[in-house]
Amino acid sequence: MQSCKNYYYLKHSPASNNEDGNRLHHIKVSDENIQFITYSDYQFNKVNEKYVFFTTKDIDHILKANIRKASGEQVMFMYTNMSIYNNLLGFYYKDVTLENVVQDYNRKLDVDLGNGVLYTYDSGKFNVVDIYRKCSNGGVIRFINLNNPDEKDPQFKKFHREVNNLFFDLNQSLWDKNAVDFQ
Repeated sequence: MQSCKNYYYLKHSPASNNEDGNRLHHIKVSDENIQFITYSDYQFNKVNEKYVFFTTKDIDHILKANIRKASGEQVMFMYTNMSIYNNLLGFYYKDVTLENVVQDYNRKLDVDLGNGVLYTYDSGKFNVVDIYRKCSNGGVIRFINLNNPDEKDPQFKKFHREVNNLFFDLNQSLWDKNAVDFQ
């Protein structure tokens, strides 16, 4: 029997373009409206499996591996239409704090962002950049970034540069501290 569950979140509000030609997304979590900027090559509200690198089983494993609480409400699914970059998923955990996240991970965090934390790790065939941000009305939003495991990218330099540019250049206003270069 096949499960119909997948992580293709296709309910994004329409994005607008900012003055630089990048897309401005509004992610509603609890009572907070998070403005999230992406490059124009990030795709949302549609699926081209050529650029989706994961299976439901892969995401199920990642969601259960580090956080003890039940997985949160999915609020995002995006991918780039270039195979070298990123699959990005977002989840909101209503009753989780950053302190819970740090306690649940069985390792030292890679970057303290003040109002968030960043971890990098391998999960099966993927390199994962897991970024958590405290929400103003409680809970945390979790951004899961997955590389293309079939792309030749020694030490994940292209992938990490993409995540670094996306989260800490375009979206630097989301963080109390900047990650500069988390590699």
